[in-house]
Amino acid sequence: MTTKWNLTLDLSLLTVFLALASPHFTGQTIHEWLGLTFLAALVLHLYWHWDWLAAVLGRFFQKLFHQSRFNLVVDALFFIAMTGSLFSGLLISKELLAFFGISLGQVSRGWEQIHHQMSDASLILLGIHFALHWRWVLNSLGRYVLAPLRGFFSRPSAKPQEQA
Repeated sequence: MTTKWNLTLDLSLLTVFLALASPHFTGQTIHEWLGLTFLAALVLHLYWHWDWLAAVLGRFFQKLFHQSRFNLVVDALFFIAMTGSLFSGLLISKELLAFFGISLGQVSRGWEQIHHQMSDASLILLGIHFALHWRWVLNSLGRYVLAPLRGFFSRPSAKPQEQA
């Protein structure tokens, strides 16, 4: 996995997450389908970072750089909050489950409250996760987005005149 693909996936995840955080903006149907899409992209993100995760977990109680340990804890809490949000979202789904012909009957309204609380926790934890990776995000954006744009909009250098 290259840094460019990782940046593309991460920015896509961020964009979808922000859209998910505003269901009044997207509407119920799009909110639920985006949630399913987010789940698939999140699994891909975890797959791509599995080596890092395994390495940090293996050294968690040994001598480990403090930020790596903190990052792992934040990521684990974010994963738990997102799992809770996605699971409770499926349980209270009005459109997605019906599309697949699944009916859960009457679901407790407590799941809606759990969904909102887990979603709020996910938003806070994503902010912390993003802050921990801020330098990588800026460096990657500069390298893969801004540098190519600068090259595209820069004036071509003058050609040397040919001598006869």
